[in-house]
Amino acid sequence: MRAQHHDVSLLRRLYTGESVQQARRAVDGLQNSQSPIPGAASPAQQLLEARVLVALLEFRNLYTRFPLGITAVQPQPDVITLGVESEERAAEILFNLLPSYAPAHKEVQGVPGLRITRRHRTAIELQVLGESARLRLTGLPSTLWRSAEERTLSNWIDPDSMDLCWRSSPRAWTTAEREHHAQWEDPDDHYVQVTERGAWLGSGLLRRAALLHTVANTFLADGHRGAAFDVARLVLQSSHAHKQGPGPHNIVAALLDPVCGLPLVLKRYRGDTDENYGSDQQFVLEDAGKTAMLDLRATVERPPSRLAPELWQAIVRRMPRSGFTSSLSPSILAGFCNLDAA
Repeated sequence: MRAQHHDVSLLRRLYTGESVQQARRAVDGLQNSQSPIPGAASPAQQLLEARVLVALLEFRNLYTRFPLGITAVQPQPDVITLGVESEERAAEILFNLLPSYAPAHKEVQGVPGLRITRRHRTAIELQVLGESARLRLTGLPSTLWRSAEERTLSNWIDPDSMDLCWRSSPRAWTTAEREHHAQWEDPDDHYVQVTERGAWLGSGLLRRAALLHTVANTFLADGHRGAAFDVARLVLQSSHAHKQGPGPHNIVAALLDPVCGLPLVLKRYRGDTDENYGSDQQFVLEDAGKTAMLDLRATVERPPSRLAPELWQAIVRRMPRSGFTSSLSPSILAGFCNLDAA
């Protein structure tokens, strides 16, 4: 049993990027029926995590050593902890998550109701007021978290034209947040229903975010979400380094793994099955109930010219030497959906 727990701990590490000790403690604390990577315990937690993932993908203006600027995740049923790479990335994340209101546009940016509710020695905790949904950001000393907050103000926010809801009303939703929530998150709205039904995918991917740097040679990731034909759709675009390590099919193999993966089925694959050619690849996965679709678009390309050479070398050094343990090669993946492969 101990050897089995060790194997599961090592497997979990590929998905989370945790240390061996952290993964082992998490696996040792599991009940018999629990997954090594637990899902969110509530719809509110699930929806918050899905929003966080989209924010990490859509809003970024700097290059980081890790694809999302997230070094590791620690998923628990009622909270998820993200290790943030740097103060600069922390400031970006806070700017795009904490709600602010622009009266000129009558629009709330960020997650309505989200506030910093606790501060720890090396972490801060954010929670949607009135809900149990929580997010913990860690990896920096408390002084740098304070500095990251100030950086959001000095770098991007004009205090004369913006109401910082998270500062002006730290213990209650503002009127603007309530109105925004009522208008754009009406539970009777069809788009909202589709989005909430498929939020498990974004949440599940966030809880496995380390796959982007533990099993594949990804150096940058971005994307966006949408909804079409009653399916929540998430587009994940990943940039990969040519001949610098295992390719993007390892991410897909890990997502299809029966132990730590997600309930997804590969529906379509496009691209050359020999990754040595460096061609673009596209993997489309969805669940059996057709509530959510993942469109993974992988491009093999050179690093951007604006990326500092020393940062690129740091990225190359952290790329894995081997891929996911499964033998799910690109050719096998293509065979799974040969009717749609192109």
